[in-house]
Amino acid sequence: MTDSLLSAGMRPTPPPRLSLDRAERAPVAVIFRRGPSKRVELIKWNLTSDAFERGHWFHGRIYEKRSHLSPDGELLVYFASKFTRHSIADDEYTYAWTAVSRAPWLTALALWPKGDCWHGGGIFLAKRTLWLNHKPEVATPHPSHRPIGLRVVENPGACGEDEPVYRQRLDRDGWVLRQEWSTEWQGLSRGFRTVQPDVRVKHQQPGTDSIAIVLQRRIDNLSYREHFRVDGASSEPELPPGPLDWLDWDSRGRLIALSGGRVWAAAVVERQVQRFTELIDLRDDRPEEREPPASARAW
Repeated sequence: MTDSLLSAGMRPTPPPRLSLDRAERAPVAVIFRRGPSKRVELIKWNLTSDAFERGHWFHGRIYEKRSHLSPDGELLVYFASKFTRHSIADDEYTYAWTAVSRAPWLTALALWPKGDCWHGGGIFLAKRTLWLNHKPEVATPHPSHRPIGLRVVENPGACGEDEPVYRQRLDRDGWVLRQEWSTEWQGLSRGFRTVQPDVRVKHQQPGTDSIAIVLQRRIDNLSYREHFRVDGASSEPELPPGPLDWLDWDSRGRLIALSGGRVWAAAVVERQVQRFTELIDLRDDRPEEREPPASARAW
């Protein structure tokens, strides 16, 4: 940026926020790219070949922490909302819904109108078993988008927003709880205060004392934050330039990172984290219309 722009008080455009969900039993992940705030792009990542498939752009909000990829990486359950004059008046689909699609496309194969942004979303308990975070009274699928070949388990105790769905997803994804989260409400002006953060650990080789990622979660006022560090490495690893959105292991035992609007990977050799390599830069992606393939329109 030139000195004239800096002196004029112009700020650089922040990188998009990235989040990731990995399939439990397949080398597949889906990336949610958010930016600007009301625009979300889906990208499918083949973790074997490091090939990336760009999918739908969505104009609205996708609650990525209430979304989940099926164990085989084929289906995606997601919770979304769109606030427009038309959607707010729509009694059929409503302005908030949970849907199942084929990542990285959002074409709804199954869809459950929600009508508000409390709870919603779901988790795949098995390849074709979906735990739907809807109370029974709002768990009726849209007649044009009924689940086919999908066993759906409703949640009579649905409550909250991202929590407790995200907590359950972290459990399923191998993040072992080391310290319970404790917060207190300080009133409308000060919001929440984290008394004790949620701390989780994910080892490169589960069940061993191998190198591990430590995830700390906290909320201060209404700001939710996740912090990562690497424990057990022979030397302090140099993480990619930030802000760091996510750190995880892939199916090959690599350390993968979403940071600064880019996707990175680093091999680990005898507890030594090698230099991170940039796999794809998503900073310059711009919303565009993309036609889903025929395979995304059918069960």
